[in-house]
Amino acid sequence: MDLEVKNLRGLRDQTGLCSLISFEDEDRLNLLNECGLLPWLQRAVNSHASDLFLSDREQPVLKIYGTFKRLGENAITTEKLYKIISAILAPQRLKEYQNGREVDMGLDVPGCSRFRLNIFRHQTGTTIAIRPIPYKIPEMRELGLPPVLEDLAHLKHGLILITGPAGSGKSTTLASFIDQINRQEERHIITIEDPVEYFIEPQRSLVHQREVGCHTSSFSDGLRSALRENPDVIVVGELRDLDSISLAIRAAETGHLVVGTLHSGTAIQAITRLLDVFEAGRQSLIRVQLAQSLLAVCSQRLYKRSDGNGMVVATEMLIATLAIRNIIRDQRINEIRGYMAMGMREQMHTLKQSIQVLIDEKLVDASCISESGEENPVPELPPGSMFRTR
Repeated sequence: MDLEVKNLRGLRDQTGLCSLISFEDEDRLNLLNECGLLPWLQRAVNSHASDLFLSDREQPVLKIYGTFKRLGENAITTEKLYKIISAILAPQRLKEYQNGREVDMGLDVPGCSRFRLNIFRHQTGTTIAIRPIPYKIPEMRELGLPPVLEDLAHLKHGLILITGPAGSGKSTTLASFIDQINRQEERHIITIEDPVEYFIEPQRSLVHQREVGCHTSSFSDGLRSALRENPDVIVVGELRDLDSISLAIRAAETGHLVVGTLHSGTAIQAITRLLDVFEAGRQSLIRVQLAQSLLAVCSQRLYKRSDGNGMVVATEMLIATLAIRNIIRDQRINEIRGYMAMGMREQMHTLKQSIQVLIDEKLVDASCISESGEENPVPELPPGSMFRTR
């Protein structure tokens, strides 16, 4: 057996995460090696690609720093793609795929990387979307996140939201934030993820990572259970619906630190989305609950560096000061932007301010400023150290 197949023997569920692949016999190891998936995974990692796409009747595609690169290989046949899917899916998950469901899963390739995979059908066939997940969780300073996030990691209760569009690095920020708590505080941390991406090795904290579809049936069920499991910190991989949002606010109100991600472009949109999932008759009560429990919203986007060598994060920081809480309670959401732009004492800033600092430091091109969605001129900028520490 060659070296690649020997390495694949490590693809076993050693962490209790049932979506990780476990190969029980040499035939399946050989099958995975023969299907050609491993070289593509290695190439994605070595190229610093954020994503790898394998589609039937198309060439493999890497996404590197926001640019798509087709690999100079033959198109993947439908038969070969199905062979890959059969090799990586456990029998139960393969049956789900054969019954027409999309499949989310995690894959651990020792010596290479962890990966998040989504297998889905579309109009012209099937695609496997693969995202490399580094073993090492980067520190917030390495990511260039606002230093105020380090202060928030010491708080004991309330709601912290990490928001942004898909592919903006929310999962990495979330993992970095939780790992800081893990390294510095003695807390019981329960995460609810779909799937588990970064594996958080317990240090000072007790960490239990739960996966939707394996350890719990849904985010809302996981949240209900978490309230009976004596956690100090509850991490929600994604706040998706009314039940999960309502339970997260309730948990934050009852003395837990709740940290979750939300798909939204800005901090204001995040608040609006939280409120809009509730029917009109409950809006007033939810505004009061959110005003009492919210601690902060960190919204982020990734931009290609001006030198073409990587990506850099631009952030927007909303801190729930007394003024912000009153604004949320009184339904004056349109006033939040002004408070953020002038809230440098409270370590707040807007996305446009953050982008302008990146432009001034020649890290990104001036064209990025138009993507902030703000029409007003950039107000006086706080020191660059307020936006990130490098």
